[in-house]
Amino acid sequence: MPYCPKCRVALAPGTLNCPLCQEPSVDSPDSPIPASIPFTTDIRNADEKEKLSPDELRRMVFELLSVSFGILLLVTIGVDFLQNHMISWSRYTSLILVLVWLCSAMPLILWHRPWLLFSILGPSLLAGVFLWTVFSGNFGWFLPLGLPITVVLEGAVISSTVLIGVQTHKGLNAVGIVLVAVTLVCIGINLSVSFYLKGHIDLSWSLIVGISLVPVSGFFFYLHYRVMNRASLRKLFRL
Repeated sequence: MPYCPKCRVALAPGTLNCPLCQEPSVDSPDSPIPASIPFTTDIRNADEKEKLSPDELRRMVFELLSVSFGILLLVTIGVDFLQNHMISWSRYTSLILVLVWLCSAMPLILWHRPWLLFSILGPSLLAGVFLWTVFSGNFGWFLPLGLPITVVLEGAVISSTVLIGVQTHKGLNAVGIVLVAVTLVCIGINLSVSFYLKGHIDLSWSLIVGISLVPVSGFFFYLHYRVMNRASLRKLFRL
């Protein structure tokens, strides 16, 4: 029977050249055909390459948060400018969004450097309070306005941190929890400011924030559900 000495495979009768390597066939092999072909014992999962390390996952969540907050910042400033032809209430929302972004995104980047995290967040929060005072033009507003806002902000940070910590499988659901917390913070700030300035509760810009963020947070919860059910992101987005 014809045999390829290079590929070590048997060929069909009458074959002069190997169809794989074009090597001339021989009547008998130089070495016997192995009785069995050894296979590797290292069996790998086809989706193993799609798994992210903890550092890569934190970096991805940081990027998603940054993009989400950037879009929300542009939307609120644009709506304010179109309504009033100037930057008015969006100064407050922009300040809050930046502070909340710092509190939610910086821990992801400075995960192993808590001292650096505190050194950034502490002065940032103090600068935010000072800018809020400058925007309002009233330095005696802390007890009726600053204290409720501080309580709302700290409560949202603590509650979202606890909710993320108790999750069995952490991932994109953490982004959804943070976005819901941002929505509640904005509503609390809107209520506090309207009651302080107008004497009654009036929801205005926080509704725009909620309409923008709630669907986005639901989308992240949906993605987390699909990933936890082993749905490939490449297949999900047809990549």
